[in-house]
Amino acid sequence: MTRAITRVGDAMLAKLLGSEQAGACVPEQGQACTCVASNGYCSGGSYFRYYRQGYISCTGACTTSTSRPICYTKKVGVC
Repeated sequence: MTRAITRVGDAMLAKLLGSEQAGACVPEQGQACTCVASNGYCSGGSYFRYYRQGYISCTGACTTSTSRPICYTKKVGVC
């Protein structure tokens, strides 16, 4: 009987919290991943986007920030 109550309680708690709040960070957090699109700039009527070194976030997504090194710059449109 105690086991059944525990299972029901765990299921209710999981629905209430959701998987992102209930889980811990992925073990790969902080490791490098692919280059990710970041901010950009206009020059000569063209818009260029910076691609910066990415890192694995707590949720497992590959993200970046403006403090990360630039991998390359790519022309992506007009401005």
